[in-house]
Parts: sequence; C-alpha cells; structure tokens
Amino acid sequence: MNAFEIYDAAFDSANDNIEYTAHYVKQYAEGALDVFLSDEIAKEIADCAIKFRDNGNGTNDLYHFVEKPLSEIEI
Repeated sequence: MNAFEIYDAAFDSANDNIEYTAHYVKQYAEGALDVFLSDEIAKEIADCAIKFRDNGNGTNDLYHFVEKPLSEIEI
C-alpha cells in the first residue's frame, strides 16, 4: 500500500466527514484501513490534499499534486 491509496480512500467524495488535517488522515487510516501512519506521512497526505483542493483547476492536476508524490511513499 502507498500513501496515494490512503489519500484516495480518505478523501473519497462520498465521505461526508472529510477534514483536511493530518489528525483526520491518521484516524481514517487506523480506523478504516487498519494502517498506522507516522505523523510525517499523515501530514504529507493532508498537505497534498489541501494543495489539490485549493489549486482551482479541478481534477486536471490530481496526478501532479497528489498521485505522483504520494505514490512514491510506501506504507
């Protein structure tokens, strides 16, 4: 599993309880996926999610802002 897969699950558009914080990412990974993340990895996932959310270009930049950097982080 890599960090992008955790991002993809935690920030699914069907999830009504999304919070753009490292704490939320850690809680989601532990509760839903039984995966324990370091604070640094959780922060990186949250930071990428915020950067993508705020970029203003919709899904066009998902690969560059989220998928590419997070796919390189193995859990």
